[in-house]
Amino acid sequence: MRGTPVFVGSGFVASYLEGGGSSWIPLQYLLGFAAHGVEAYWLEVLHGSGSDAEDERRARLFFDRAKRLGAGERTAVLLLPAGEDAAGSRLLTPHPLGPAGIRSAIRAGVLLNLNNQVPRAHRAEFARTILYDIDPGMLQLWSRQTDMGIGEHDLYVTIGRSIGEPSCSVPDCGVRWHRVWPTVHLPVWPMQETVGARYTTVTHWWNGNRGYDVIDGELYEHNKRTAFLEYLDLPRRAGLELELAAYITAGETEDRRALQEHGWRLVEPRHVAGTAQRYRRYIQSSRGEFSCAKPSVVKAAPGWVSDRTICYLASGRPAIVQDAGAGRHLPRSLGLQSFATPEEAAEALRAADLDDARARREARALAEELFSTRVVIPQLIELAGIARPVATWSQRREAQRPDAAPPPGAARAAARRAASDAV
Repeated sequence: MRGTPVFVGSGFVASYLEGGGSSWIPLQYLLGFAAHGVEAYWLEVLHGSGSDAEDERRARLFFDRAKRLGAGERTAVLLLPAGEDAAGSRLLTPHPLGPAGIRSAIRAGVLLNLNNQVPRAHRAEFARTILYDIDPGMLQLWSRQTDMGIGEHDLYVTIGRSIGEPSCSVPDCGVRWHRVWPTVHLPVWPMQETVGARYTTVTHWWNGNRGYDVIDGELYEHNKRTAFLEYLDLPRRAGLELELAAYITAGETEDRRALQEHGWRLVEPRHVAGTAQRYRRYIQSSRGEFSCAKPSVVKAAPGWVSDRTICYLASGRPAIVQDAGAGRHLPRSLGLQSFATPEEAAEALRAADLDDARARREARALAEELFSTRVVIPQLIELAGIARPVATWSQRREAQRPDAAPPPGAARAAARRAASDAV
């Protein structure tokens, strides 16, 4: 039995190859499905620039980088002309079967549509479509302002653990949301024993296209700048080195000066995280993560943990992140702490640093127990009714590898949570 092909649809990698972290979002799912014996493809949407030569150059760069990341030939670019005219679109792929073979798989396949990146005109080609919300709270709020076709999918999945709950003020858009955690593929994010010197994060300073969001009738800023400036004095409060790989332009001299005068170290994101490999290396060479959330996300409180944070956890790097409503869905852990005030942030940083070995162990344990593709992908397979082919001998052997082992059992999880209660 061939099984059901799955297409992980994104539209934020080929158009932004300078952001190494963006590649990891669809790649985690692609590698995770493949490890479970599913015929999986990465379908990248690229909006045309008006220059065929430039569009094809971008597509070639995307294919080359995907190959280096282990995606090989399981990639395709849906090149859309200006205006997203379906009749004028092109499908590019290095797969030996070519565009015709990929389109045949599409007709029998399931689309995992990350944040609705594959547009209406092209969703109809798939046998089944899943809207996969990777920006919980914001996606639902934006859908009230723009007709995004949210109700036109067959299944709705979100990484926001509070979305759709009665206590959550975010609109459910009239659909039933199935909640899962974001996922990380542990074989390509191994535990790191060498400890770095600084707590870091990779982030934008300003949001590219939406500066504000209206939540419960009030206006909230949708950028990281406002959030981080509220924690300007944190390096002194915590007595630790904090570093930002943030896209702050050279002309924003006042912001740069304020951060540096208060003890923040600034690095250029394109230098330390401009490719997926550099991004991984930067995270793994850190001491841990410290990051703020956008004010609009804090207000929405969708129960969200970022795709970046779980990469820190998988690497054995504790994360201290501003509370976006996920805390009540998580076990207490020194490996992942949330905060709501500068005082709480400083206390969490000091606690993780004081018992660094334990914080690193508990960070990795969370990745194994909650966020691993070994845990999340089977949930998606069951929800979507994805048929898998009979496993080959090599696939069964791969599943038995130590780094692909099933998550620890309930006894270990209970022991870890009990130990965490002493924090």
